Amino acid sequence: MSEESDGTDGERIVFAMLIGVTFGAALGTTVLQDITQGIVGGVVVGTLAALVFPERTDRLFETVTDKLEE
Repeated sequence: MSEESDGTDGERIVFAMLIGVTFGAALGTTVLQDITQGIVGGVVVGTLAALVFPERTDRLFETVTDKLEE
C-alpha cells in the first residue's frame, strides 16, 4: 500500500467514526438515556461500516468534502 492510500483509509475511518459519534450521541440521548453508551456504540458502528462498506463510505466522504469546499 502506498502512503496516499493509507492516508485515505485513515480519513475514511475517522470520518465514519465522527458520523457514528453524531448519530450515537443523538440515539444515546433520546433512546438509551445515556449519551456515553450512544457515543461508544456510534464509534464502533461507524468503524465497522467504514471497514465493511468502503465504497459507500468513500462516496459519502467525497460528497461531504465537496459540499464543504463550495
